This record gives sequence, C-alpha cells and structure tokens, in this order.
Amino acid sequence: MNNINKNKTITFNRTMLTSCILACLANQTVYAAENTEQVERIEVTGSRIKRVDLEGAVPVTILKAEDLANAGFATVGDALRNSNLNAFGSWGGGANNSWSSQSTVQLKGASAQHTLTLLDGKRMAKSPVLDGGASNLNTIPMAAVERIEILTDGASAIYGTDAIAGVINVILKKDFQGIQFDGRADRPSAKGGDSSNFSFTGGLSSDKGSLVFTIEHYEEDPIMQADRPYTRPSVIPGGDAGDANDWANVSWTGRALTQGNAGGWAWQHPFEGDASCADIYGADFKGPLTDRNYDGDTLCGYDYTNAAASSSRSRRDNTLIHYTYNVTDDIRLTARAYWAKNETLDVSAPVPASISIPNGLPAYTTTQGIRLKELYPDPDAGMKFRFDNAGNRVAEMHDNVFDYMLALDGSTSAFDWDASISYNKYTNFVWGTGYLLDGAQNDLVGHWDEQANKFVGWDPRDPNSPLPGGIAANYDKRMVADYLEAAGGLSFDLYQFDAGTAAMYVGASYREESLDSKVDALAEAGLIVGGNGGSGGAGERDVVSTYAELVLPIIDKLEINLAGRYDKYSDFGSTFNPQISIRYNPLDNVLLRSSWGTGFRAPTLSDLNKAQTEGFSKLTNYIACHEAGTDIDSCGLKQEAATRTGGNKTLDAEESDTYNIGMSWDINDNFSITMDYWALETEGLIDSIDSSEILQTQAKLNQAADLAGTARQDISTIYPGAEISLLPNGRLNYVVAPVLNIGKSERQGLDVSFTGNFETEFGDFSAKVNVSKYLKYKYSYVEDGETNISEDIAGRKNTPDVRINFSLDYTLGEHSVHYFANYIGAQETWDYTDETNTKLFEIDAYTSHNLNYNLNLPWQNSVSLGVTNLTDEEPKFDKFNAFSTSLYSIRGRTFYMSFQQRF
Repeated sequence: MNNINKNKTITFNRTMLTSCILACLANQTVYAAENTEQVERIEVTGSRIKRVDLEGAVPVTILKAEDLANAGFATVGDALRNSNLNAFGSWGGGANNSWSSQSTVQLKGASAQHTLTLLDGKRMAKSPVLDGGASNLNTIPMAAVERIEILTDGASAIYGTDAIAGVINVILKKDFQGIQFDGRADRPSAKGGDSSNFSFTGGLSSDKGSLVFTIEHYEEDPIMQADRPYTRPSVIPGGDAGDANDWANVSWTGRALTQGNAGGWAWQHPFEGDASCADIYGADFKGPLTDRNYDGDTLCGYDYTNAAASSSRSRRDNTLIHYTYNVTDDIRLTARAYWAKNETLDVSAPVPASISIPNGLPAYTTTQGIRLKELYPDPDAGMKFRFDNAGNRVAEMHDNVFDYMLALDGSTSAFDWDASISYNKYTNFVWGTGYLLDGAQNDLVGHWDEQANKFVGWDPRDPNSPLPGGIAANYDKRMVADYLEAAGGLSFDLYQFDAGTAAMYVGASYREESLDSKVDALAEAGLIVGGNGGSGGAGERDVVSTYAELVLPIIDKLEINLAGRYDKYSDFGSTFNPQISIRYNPLDNVLLRSSWGTGFRAPTLSDLNKAQTEGFSKLTNYIACHEAGTDIDSCGLKQEAATRTGGNKTLDAEESDTYNIGMSWDINDNFSITMDYWALETEGLIDSIDSSEILQTQAKLNQAADLAGTARQDISTIYPGAEISLLPNGRLNYVVAPVLNIGKSERQGLDVSFTGNFETEFGDFSAKVNVSKYLKYKYSYVEDGETNISEDIAGRKNTPDVRINFSLDYTLGEHSVHYFANYIGAQETWDYTDETNTKLFEIDAYTSHNLNYNLNLPWQNSVSLGVTNLTDEEPKFDKFNAFSTSLYSIRGRTFYMSFQQRF
C-alpha cells in the first residue's frame, strides 16, 4: 500500500490526530445551541466545532439567494461562474461535446476537480460525466437555496479529497412557513437562448420541528452558432477571403480530394470550371479556397454554424424535501430527500471524416453537367468529406440524481454528538444518432463501369449521387456513480482557560464509491466517427476516515486552530493531512488571520480503471529518423499510427500545500474590508503524456545510449506504463500513452472585499466590491523526459489576472434598484499583432452590467424587471476571432421579468 505523503515528513498516529486539528472558518448559522451562560454557539463552514464568533481564521464569502436573484442570476451555476473567485472561468454548459449537460466552478483557477461542493455540509453527488471528479451545478435547484458559502482555503483536513482549492457549501432552506410561488422568463435581444423557470415552495414549522418542500422547473432554448455574428463564418481582420487559413468558423473538411504520392500530395476541390463550391454543394460550402502554405492546393470549406449549436436545449426538474423533528429536548432528527432530472439536447454539425480511396476516381462529366476531377490511384489517395447528406449529430442526454440523508444530533451535559448516513446516485444516459460507422465510408465508394461507360454506386464528389445506407451509426453511453457514507462524531469542551474555552471534535466516517461508465461496443472499439467522450471505466472503493479538530485560546484574543485527517483508500493507499490556523484580534474591530495546510485529491475511479481506447493520427517517427541518421529534432517522417490511452492503477493522489494571510477590519458599523493573500502549490497532478513526447524521448534515449556504447533505456523507465510498438521494418505500430502523476503548479493571489451601507432620508444604500488579483501562475510541462516549470502566465490568454464583482443596491419603501457588474481583465496572447514581431496581441478587458428593479406589492407578492448584460457586450476575441467560452457568455443582452407570490 502506498503512502501518498511520502514526500512529506508527516507520520500519523492517534496521539497526533488527537492534537492536530482545525477550526477553520466562519460564517452563518446552521443551527444554534445554548451553553450554560445562554451564549449562542454556531457551526460554521470548514469546522465541526460550534463557536460564538462568526469571523474565523480562514476566509469565507457568503452569497445570499436574495442577493443572487437581485444581481440577475437565475441558476446556481450562473451565479458561481460569474464570481470573481472563479478566476479563469469554468464550464457552463455548451454543445458539441460530452459535457453539454454540465456546469462547474473552479476556485483559484484550479481544476474543477480541486473544488469540493457540499449540500448542507455533506458531499454532493459527483457526476460520472466528469469521471466522478466534480459535481454538476446544474442539478442544484435555485429555489431551494438559502445561501452559498465559499471557503477559499484548502480544507482536506476537514473534508478529505478534492478540497484543494476550496469548498462550495450550498445551504438549503430549512425554516419556512407558508406557500410561495416564483416564476421568471428571460428573453435575449438576439435570437436563441430563451429561458423560463418556475418553482413552488411550501413549509410548516412548530416547536417540534419543520418541513420544507420545493419543486422547480427550468428550461432553456439553444443558441445556434449562426445566431451570433462572432460564431458565424468570417475572415480575420486583414485576411484574404480566398485563403482557408484566414477564415474563422469554417471547416477545412468540406469537400477536397487528397491526392497521394501519385498526385503529388495535392489537395484539390473536386470539380472543374468556374462554379463556386456553393453552386455545386450548397450554400453551406465556401470556396474554392486556397492554402498559402501549399502552392496550388484548393478545397471547399464547410460552414457548420447553421447546423451546430453553441448551447444546448435543456429541461431541468428538481424536487427537495427537508424535514427536522425534535425527538426530545436534546435530540433532533434531520431527513432530506433530493431528486434532479435534467434533459439536454445537443445538436452538432454533420460528421467530418476522411475517405480512403486507394483505387482512385476517374474524371468524367455527370448527367447534370458537373465536370469531376480525377483522384489518382494511390495507397494514400482519399477525400475530406463532410457528411451533410447524412444529417446532423444529435445527442439526447438524460441526467438523474437521487440524494438522501438521515441524521441525528444531540447534546448532553458533557458533549454534543452527531451521526448521519447519506446516499446519492448520479445516472447519465446518452442516446446519440447521426454518427458514422468507421470504415463504411471507404467500403461504400463506387467505381467506374467500363462496359456501361458510367460510374456505378456512390461517388462522393458528385452532389447528386445519393449516399447509400449502412454508413450511419448510433453513439450511446451509460454512466452511473454511487456514493454511500456513514459518519459521526463528538464535540466537547476540554478546559476553561483565562482566554476562553478549549474545545475539541473527534469523528470518523466510512464511504463506499462506485463508478460504472460504458459506451456501446462499436464506440469502445473506436469504430464510431464523430462521437465524443469515451468510457470512464468501472471500479469501486471504500474509504475509512478519522479526523479531529482542536481550538486553543492561547491568550486573550489569540486563538490557534488545529486539524488533522487520516484517509485510507482501499484501492491506492492512505494519506494524512494537517492544518493549522491562527486568528488574532489586536483591536475589537480588527482580526488578523493566517493558515497553512496540506490537501489532496484522490485519483478518481476513472483515473484508475478507465478502459484502454485507441485513436489513430499522424505521428512523427523520431525513432526511425535516429536509426536513419537523421537529426531527431528536425525529423519530418510522419506515419499513421494508433495511440492507446486508459486508466492507470498505479496512480497516487495529487497533493497540495496552501497558505493564507489576511485581515478583516470593521471600520465602523457601516463599512468593512477584508484582505487575504493566498498561495497554492500542487504536485503529482494527474495528466497524460503526449505521444510525440514519448516517441521523441525514446529516440533521444537511444541516441544517448548509442553514443555511450551502453544498452538502450526503455521509455517505461522515464514514463512508467508508456510503451512503443514497432513493426519489423521500423514503422510505428502503436504508442501507449499513460496518465501519470507528473504535473505541478504554483499559484498566488490576493482577494479583497469592501462592504458599505448607509441610511438616508432618501432611501438606503449598500455597496460591495470583490476583487481577485492573480499574482503568479506557473505550471509544469514535460520535455525530453524532464519536468519543466513554465514562465509566469498570470494575465496571459485565458488566465486573466484581475476579476472584479461590484454591486450597488438602493431601497426606498417598497421599491428597490440593484446593479451588478462583472469585470474580467485584459489578457496578453502569444501572437504578435503584425509581422514585425514587436508587440503581442492583447485581448481587451470585459465588463458586463446587470440592472434590476423590484417592487413589493401589497398582497404579499412582488415583481421584478431586469436586464443582464445591459450594454450587450460581446465576448473578447484573440487575433483569430476565437474566444474563451469559460470566461464569456454568448447570450448577450437579456431582458427578464420575475414574479413572486406568498401566502
């Protein structure tokens, strides 16, 4: 069994676990308990010890559901992805990929798998679509949310795996009486993206307990790529409309003959004459276009934007019931049941593919008068072909989540206790149509009949030649992730010091996880063209954890919080993670805090067990170049070969160290400021090795050994699990590219928050500014068998170094106006503005503005009118008109109206 803290000098024993603890954070009440002095002590996110103080030793940001609605957000995913803490953006749902139904958040710009999402302090269901490594925010009903607490410090010592960059804790409504109906309709000013949602919430409460029930329905229409000017075909500024290289949003795989050696390796559009590609093949084809990199080459490009969606059609239904019952004065029962059903329709353009035609195709004139060019017979002869005559690819995605929790908590004169059991199951099923059975496109090509003097069968050059049956295929997937956890613990006071009471929590948990992710047999064999997202594999594990926390009031206004957690995984090893934090109040209104801790992310069951899949591409045979005496770095010997990828059962956990130094200053009753400097260092990040790196490194190993006159070293000694298979003549057969613990990163940043509010005779005002400044971001890459650290890329393309949220609220009687702004800093790309190579192209800064007006009516109801992205800001583009879908929304200016009725 591996010890995944082998690079740390920490050893675990029960004595240390008892003494190493944390009392991390601070925020809102989960529930109150009174001590003998009738002082309220509350439980906060990041700690299991109840305490009096809200502001803690590590930073927590609170997003109230009411504030999120006033800012214009209709879903939890939209709210979190627009947060300044989601530094580099995150996936928010889209199209043309296997993640269409998903939405994630990435604190500190780290992986989505490094942010842990909780529901009322319990682990939320992990999505098998995300390989069981992250939660899908689209399954959380906004109507059930009371607030969201964001812990921006590592918390593996408290929660275990995945809490490397921080924790999102979604607090659900619990105390609600009466009935409430909510409805909202959003209508973008541009075409597509209309959405509507409505919800019903009911609640009962008495001295014995409470019951809250929520139902929510949400639906959103797709946005097609042709619906936005920047995702339609366009020529880059200053570009040549006749050159394929200067077109954006046009595929080169439209119609093009790819001549083999017999034809001089030329690419040619398939017909003769002055007609355009649109005249021959339809309005979606561009050209003929040239390729300035290869003189004489031509092709018909394909405008896929009329057929492909930028965002998917979605329908979501969520139901939540939360029940609490006071069994006795000292014991409380809590039960929760949650169900989410999401249906997503992802429409992609027809399959692009290559057709192998070694026998060639003759030149002739069709009965419609189209003169077709010859494809010369050659083993490498073929055609680039967009199968628009086979229809669009359509993937119906069905996500279902079931989540149950049963808990008891109580108190005695000596200690408080809690026990819980929770279970969640996430199922995803995809029914995909309009894909291509690989190989069939080659077999179905017809031939010239000399006796009949005509072409018989399907001629892919001829637009009037019907595509025969037998080429279409489905692409189907089924994925299931299951989690069962039982946990419990004791909290008690240890000793009363002059400075306060030392308190402790000890607990343990047992968790079972399983993942079963499969695609259909043809897709598993790599025989489906145009599909996406392969098998995640199948596996199961159990995890046993013990943990403890300790709060020590050292002197007046100085408190040390210690935490430690030991996790033992059945499938790869164990880990121990400590954390220490300090809070000090030099003045009653000033708090200084600091923390350090280690974190980890266990390899997912997919990382360990994913079945090996095979894909084919052109690879450079550096090994053959060395054998032939050719310089390795300038090797140009390309060969079609397979790359095999899959899970790796020898993986260890990813590890991290986090640091935080900050302060909180309540300037007066109306103004406050917080400031936190943080650092996050990770190592052992799980990543795959590129086939090219494996081949080039093996060639250089051979070269070094030959020069030294020693035995050649196999690539597996550098990259364990890597393998190269060569045929007897030296041609590449296949490469095995494993996933390994090879990555590192270094991150530093500064988070600043300012809050102010004041009352006047003209109404009440409140304002908040949240700023996240990235100070450093470095990542690792491998080259020639060695791991290298990159330059600092904070502020470069897709990694903005500044994000700001600003809100301003005004209330006068029954009227209120709310303003929210989201700022994303400018980014410098790696591309020069012109051929002088003196100035890099810069992506402009981005600011969107949301505005909302709310009126409370006299019949326990209210109405809101609002607009998001008031100035209709478009995404910000790089030199080639591309933009980050993780950072920018394509919805544009959107008007909405919402209504709420209470009884």
